[in-house]
Amino acid sequence: MVFEELTQAIRVLMVSEFQAEQSSSICAAYRPKVLTLAGENIFCSTMEEHLASGDESSLAIALSPSAYWVERGIRNTKKGPISYTLSGHQRAKVFAITDFNTWYVRALCKQLMNEGVETCEVYRAQYAYEPRGACLLLEGKLINVKALYEGHRSRYHPALTSNPSALSVPAGPNCHHSVRRAKFRGGNSLQ
Repeated sequence: MVFEELTQAIRVLMVSEFQAEQSSSICAAYRPKVLTLAGENIFCSTMEEHLASGDESSLAIALSPSAYWVERGIRNTKKGPISYTLSGHQRAKVFAITDFNTWYVRALCKQLMNEGVETCEVYRAQYAYEPRGACLLLEGKLINVKALYEGHRSRYHPALTSNPSALSVPAGPNCHHSVRRAKFRGGNSLQ
């Protein structure tokens, strides 16, 4: 994925924001529901390492061992429940695309708020084989930085208080959209 402002300063904020969520008493730290005990044991240190000096691809590789994931599951369909298998490699790839981007967006929003910037723009950071509808609705939109920062994961976590209509980028698992500083269009400021 292309993260336009993935600087060392943004990486420091990514790690800081991740650590703050891990130690929060307000809401439970996010974890993929399909991590095994072995996956839980390496999760935080692996995330911090790759937020600090890796990318979504290196994170996916680090998390890809099958021992870290529950690979079998049941999916409810219109015809009833069906069994499926998703390899650790596949689960890690989807998770890494979403979560690395989640922390990048959160850190960039924090930086923009610190600078007094009020608006950011949603863009496609990587081609998606099958773009999500929720993602397509956001593409090219100018959004309030503070609202996006406060909407962190609120579409899908915590599960008991999720708000599917909340503003969140990425919009959900495997979303290939991110945010950047709002650019000028037609000579007019976007703020």
